[in-house]
Amino acid sequence: MHEIQQKLVMLSADKDITSMKLAELARLVEIPSLQKVKHHREQVIKKGLVKVPTNAKTITELKNYLTNGMSIVSIPILGSANAGPAMIYADGEVTGYLKVSSSLLPTNYRSADLFALRVVGDSMNRSNISGQSAENGDYIIADAKQPFTPQTGDYIVSLIDGKANIKKFVSDPKNKQIGLLSESTGDFPPIIIGENDGTDYLAQAKILRVIKTPSLA
Repeated sequence: MHEIQQKLVMLSADKDITSMKLAELARLVEIPSLQKVKHHREQVIKKGLVKVPTNAKTITELKNYLTNGMSIVSIPILGSANAGPAMIYADGEVTGYLKVSSSLLPTNYRSADLFALRVVGDSMNRSNISGQSAENGDYIIADAKQPFTPQTGDYIVSLIDGKANIKKFVSDPKNKQIGLLSESTGDFPPIIIGENDGTDYLAQAKILRVIKTPSLA
């Protein structure tokens, strides 16, 4: 048994760890990572190693929790992407998790199939991605499944010389090039990439949704 699970089982002897807040639980077992504590709590509950509350409502809620019945899912954030010139290096490191209601996500997708990027810039502030524009400070949700072949009209995440960029994709086989187009209130020229120009280019993922940043105004 994993040492974190051992600590949780010992703690459950006199505490209800199933309903305890993760921060408090992490403090008691002396583990700084809330994600690890959450994972191992789920494991000891599934294995039947801890006391389960006898209250019927609590049991139903717990069952829903363990079968992904909760409406909040965690999408890994892989940093930021420019909605403008490609200027931010993309190293694929998870910088955090975006907590999103499942009702805001595409159907038929698991959270493992998705990743998020924070939008930097205004070159896509008039885009229409499933009815939402991608404005500075918003988050985009993209399809992580590979391989990916973009189609004309797709909103995509591109890597240009290792830097992440958000644009609308247009194939132009007649001129042996592709275009990455802005949709903005500002004047942002397209990015044109020819098939033989030596640019390190990768169409990384299709953008599926925009999660708007809440406004206090």
